[in-house]
Amino acid sequence: MMSLFAQTVAEQQIPERHSLYYVYTALSKPVAAPGIFEFVAMGLLDDRQIDYYNSRDKVKVPKQDWMKERNTKDYWDKGTQSRRSKDDCHCEAHHTVTQQNVSSAFNHHPE
Repeated sequence: MMSLFAQTVAEQQIPERHSLYYVYTALSKPVAAPGIFEFVAMGLLDDRQIDYYNSRDKVKVPKQDWMKERNTKDYWDKGTQSRRSKDDCHCEAHHTVTQQNVSSAFNHHPE
């Protein structure tokens, strides 16, 4: 009975589940340490790094051979533009947050 159940399950088309995450790390100021950048972005498919971008090189690059083989130059160019946009937003957002923090520090009135 158990082997019949196992065979039936094995014959069914069960869709595979995958996870896709994008991790963005932004620092508020430059750090003088090798390999540490103000902005880093990476894509993770099933917890495996598939692409990478940093604020020094400013290019989205594949981290898996199959990603390089299956995607066109146009894909990588558009991905680079998208990451550069997020990199630029990070700088603008940090400036805005800093201004807001300074502003609120001066506008605080104890009751």
